Amino acid sequence: MIVAAVVGAAGFFGYQYWQQMKSNLPKGIASGNGRIEAKLVDVAAKEVLRMKEILVDEGALVEPGEVLVVLDTATLEAQLSEAKLNVAATQEKAAVAKAAIARRKAEIDLAKIEVKRSTALVKERAGSQRELDVRRTALQTTTAGLGEEEAKLRTIEEEVKVAQAKIAVRAGAIIPH
Repeated sequence: MIVAAVVGAAGFFGYQYWQQMKSNLPKGIASGNGRIEAKLVDVAAKEVLRMKEILVDEGALVEPGEVLVVLDTATLEAQLSEAKLNVAATQEKAAVAKAAIARRKAEIDLAKIEVKRSTALVKERAGSQRELDVRRTALQTTTAGLGEEEAKLRTIEEEVKVAQAKIAVRAGAIIPH
């Protein structure tokens, strides 16, 4: 009887030890073999649009990549057209800004010539210092204006990039069926 009790106790504690050594999983987690099947999958669109046509019945088995519904993309197409017009308008603004920069550069060239001419006249005592000062101020003002026009152009170029990105987003949302 004692031998049976010792064998029983040894078996019990041996089994407990074996169970602890077998699994390194946290408490409350079990492991085992099995198979998982998805019974129901929720489907949602990236855009909130009206459904134009439903191509499968509810509960039907479908394959990955199979078209389930056709959405009404009229709203997206209108937004895409608007984005394209916005890009065109912004590119026109960029062209105007580039023309303004070219005009400023021509004005700077003229102002440099006038400063050079006035400087020579002052040296020969044929022109006034006041006239030279006016010409120098005009050159500085025109140069500052060039910097302003270049900053405007950089801003407009960023606006073009944003408008082009909006086109890409809208065009990517419209998938032809």
